[in-house]
Amino acid sequence: MTNGKSFYLTTCTAVILVLLNTSLFGAPVKRSGDDQGKRIYLKQCAHCHGAEGEGVVGVNENPLYGNKKLPELIQLIVETMPEDKPSICKGENAVAVGRYIFEKFYTPEARASQKPPRIELARLTNRQYRQTVGDLFTAFLGKPELNEDRGIHATYYDTRGFGKQVEQEIVDNINFDFDQTLPHEKISKAEEFSIRWQGAIIAEESGIYEFIVKSPNSIRLYINDRERRLVDKYVATRDSEAEHSGTIYLQGGLPYFFRLETFRFKDPTASMSLMWIPPGGTRQVIPKRNFYPATIGTGILVQTPFPPDDSASGYERGIAVSAEWDQAATNAAIEVAQQVLPLMDQMAKTKSGDADRNDKLQAFCHSFVEYAFRRPLTGDQKAIYVDSFFSDDLAISDSVMRVVIATLKSPLFLYPELSRNPKDPLVDSYLVAGRLALALWDSVPDTALRNAAERGDLLDPIKVQQQIKRMLNNTRAKSKLDYFLLHWLQLNEKGEFSKDTEHYANFTDTIKADLRQSLRLFFQDVIWSEGSDYRQLFRSPTIPINPTLAQFYGIDSFEGNGFQPGSVSEHAASGILTHPYMLSMLAYRDNSSPIHRGGFITRRLLGRTLKEPPQATELGSAKFADGLTIREKVTQLTEPTACAGCHNIINPLGFSLENFDAIGRYRNQEVGKAINAVANYNTVDGEKVELSGASGLAELITISPQAHGAFVDHLFHQAMKQPINAYGDSLREQLIEQFQVSDFNIQQLLTNIVKEAVLFKPEQEQ
Repeated sequence: MTNGKSFYLTTCTAVILVLLNTSLFGAPVKRSGDDQGKRIYLKQCAHCHGAEGEGVVGVNENPLYGNKKLPELIQLIVETMPEDKPSICKGENAVAVGRYIFEKFYTPEARASQKPPRIELARLTNRQYRQTVGDLFTAFLGKPELNEDRGIHATYYDTRGFGKQVEQEIVDNINFDFDQTLPHEKISKAEEFSIRWQGAIIAEESGIYEFIVKSPNSIRLYINDRERRLVDKYVATRDSEAEHSGTIYLQGGLPYFFRLETFRFKDPTASMSLMWIPPGGTRQVIPKRNFYPATIGTGILVQTPFPPDDSASGYERGIAVSAEWDQAATNAAIEVAQQVLPLMDQMAKTKSGDADRNDKLQAFCHSFVEYAFRRPLTGDQKAIYVDSFFSDDLAISDSVMRVVIATLKSPLFLYPELSRNPKDPLVDSYLVAGRLALALWDSVPDTALRNAAERGDLLDPIKVQQQIKRMLNNTRAKSKLDYFLLHWLQLNEKGEFSKDTEHYANFTDTIKADLRQSLRLFFQDVIWSEGSDYRQLFRSPTIPINPTLAQFYGIDSFEGNGFQPGSVSEHAASGILTHPYMLSMLAYRDNSSPIHRGGFITRRLLGRTLKEPPQATELGSAKFADGLTIREKVTQLTEPTACAGCHNIINPLGFSLENFDAIGRYRNQEVGKAINAVANYNTVDGEKVELSGASGLAELITISPQAHGAFVDHLFHQAMKQPINAYGDSLREQLIEQFQVSDFNIQQLLTNIVKEAVLFKPEQEQ
């Protein structure tokens, strides 16, 4: 941001301010302008925007909501509305309709006055369901504690039947051509051997993983389950290009049992390559960092697909219940029960043949239901959910299976807020414990949280804050913050992107995968640093770089292995704004895209609303004179009045990043012309700010109260899955102020959000 920043008022805005001070905008009583504004709106605006600004299907489906100030909104109406006949609504008519829109439904406050936001009864979201179920049984199976070792354990045999072991070692990954080099020097025959790779596979993100095994030889791949194979191709294809794959849902941040077996017996060729496509990622050989050499136990993993959660509010919420969702919940409960059966003796600490086996299994079921319901069971609950299924008429395995299914289908499990003390249904320590676990872990309380609830500690804000501090050190909190990053920056919503092979031939899937990992590591480094400074997300001169990225971006000074702090350019010093993954994702296949970059910054980072464009004109389909830069083309394309309202906001933000091409490399010129990355941006308050490239944009975001508020909103909604304004009129402003006073400490912001929300009591409960 430069000294050219200045406050300005256009003539039109000045006229509006005069009109706002006339009797038309006097005391908040019934005004003649109210009826006038409503009449004009219904006649000229409602056919596109709906009777209450809700949008019209097939015409303009975006609600007429926003964050412009009233004078700015009126000026926009004067200049651009109605879209089919701009400028016919002027003077007092524009003021009247503008004020009607502004006070009726445009602002959050206006909508709240019409329909106040409330905390809605919500079921577990899909992510919460899977995380919760896995953690329920981890409490009985135990959680593996990993050290810093990485790589996978390989055992070599001198026969095809895994009989004569000759050696074992830890390897970085599984990508071998055995025709070039034998698996190990102690293997005596090139035409006959077998190999078992075993240990754990570490998932970084939650979601569907596709495992791909490329080999002409026998293949047996196990993930999490020691009996059931994810890929089973026992008979060799003898085709060196043959690939076999399987998909499985894995929870981010957790390790899973892994085994891959192969053998060669007189096959004409031998090789083995293990790849995956992680959620939102690209195909790659599974890297060393995702392998762990020690064998771990089996966990419970929900694979049943669920219908997507409702995301109309901009974040997933468990407020939609359909026949499809109910059937999925039933199928998932049955699936989990079937996974539990072979592990039930282990979890109950008994074994077949023990005299007290039935008693121990029944006691395990009592504990399981108590964990699932997040509080001690009443006598009636024990009888209904456990004891009624244990009778002489049922096999013990059927009893356990029915307990699991009944529990996972119970509203007391699916709807956490329903699990209250029947004798005192107001907020108590157990309810707060459940809220804490959902907010920070998307899960159920652990033993320490349950013990705190039993002592009654969790109605004390100081003790709640102490628990939050402890919980933030758990890997589940790190996984949830990682998920927040994916949502906030839309890394998965934007989908797959590719680049023109003529211009960017070496921009491979490996480069994309490493850039995505670099961005995730960068975010983690900032959040979990001592300062946890939000501003560093936009000011950091370094990002994590590995040798592959260093070579691709021409960083000669890079040394070492793995990811280390570095920079792809001395000019790329604005954190996520100049991170090559973000710049590549928000670009065309063959050039930068100021529109995509500016639109993303407007909505996600600055929290401003934009309506859908009146016409879907793509840059590639438009006709331009030769020799124009991308900035000149975008300016020309968005000049029409119908486009200007939004693009006056979008374009300057996107233009400030024009020094970076479609893969995030710094450039000074385009089509023989010097790049112009200076632009004038009009803030929501009507202030004109000159942005001098990426650094100017970074400065705007870090000092903008509106950007601070947008970040608070995103983090609150991801943590609590409820509208922030439902927690009182002043909470949002209070959180923003605390965020600013704390030097923008993200961990402290999350602590404040969770502490206030979990202890909140609606008026009807006070």
